[in-house]
Amino acid sequence: MKPRFITMVMATVLSSASVWASDMSTNTSMGDVYVDNSGMTLYTFAKDSDGKSVCEGDCAVKWPPFIAEGKSSEYFASTPGFSKIKRSDGSEQWAKNGMPLYTWFKDKKQGDITGAGVKGVWPLARADDVTVKLYNNGQQRFLVDSQNRTLYTFDKDQQNQSNCYGDCAVKWPPAYVNADLTKDGISNIKVSGGFSIVKRNDDTYQWAYQGQPLYRWFKDKTPGDTTGDGVKNVWHIVSKQP
Repeated sequence: MKPRFITMVMATVLSSASVWASDMSTNTSMGDVYVDNSGMTLYTFAKDSDGKSVCEGDCAVKWPPFIAEGKSSEYFASTPGFSKIKRSDGSEQWAKNGMPLYTWFKDKKQGDITGAGVKGVWPLARADDVTVKLYNNGQQRFLVDSQNRTLYTFDKDQQNQSNCYGDCAVKWPPAYVNADLTKDGISNIKVSGGFSIVKRNDDTYQWAYQGQPLYRWFKDKTPGDTTGDGVKNVWHIVSKQP
């Protein structure tokens, strides 16, 4: 089944919160992300652990560590959630929520996100609260949840409204917004890049992209599976061309 491509826009859907930005972040086709001193996109590495980088050698050539120096030192030192970790060579690297930060050698200009989702282990260092990510399987990039489970849209939904309930929602579980984010109200959740939050009939909240609610598929078993794409010609992955 040929994937349906939805153009990712830079405008923010302001249904739940306003965009947050700073000198150390920029807007991309996936929303607001943190950047280094040169304005290049920052990423984290899923194989790292809290406070420790395992990206050395050739990995660090392709994914240069974001060393704590320059104007970033003043900004990130006073920004909650950021800290410094010590690398094996003694240098200090910035980390977000304990996860070391890197750039990607194939990004050539500000706003590039060509490293997003590479091998499913290099997510963007987002500057908002959106937990939806990109997954790159080597052939295409598409939206996934925080666990790399593929996300889909449903043609029978309406703009900012889900019509998938009952047995439908069993087979196609909604991409719920984590309760840790909603506990203080959705007005405090920062979104950007066309992402928004829709309220379901049961008063739960679901992620949406360009007004289209997002779902998983119960037959997808491993990260990056796309077995739900094209089901009954009404379920589609959300692909983003590199």
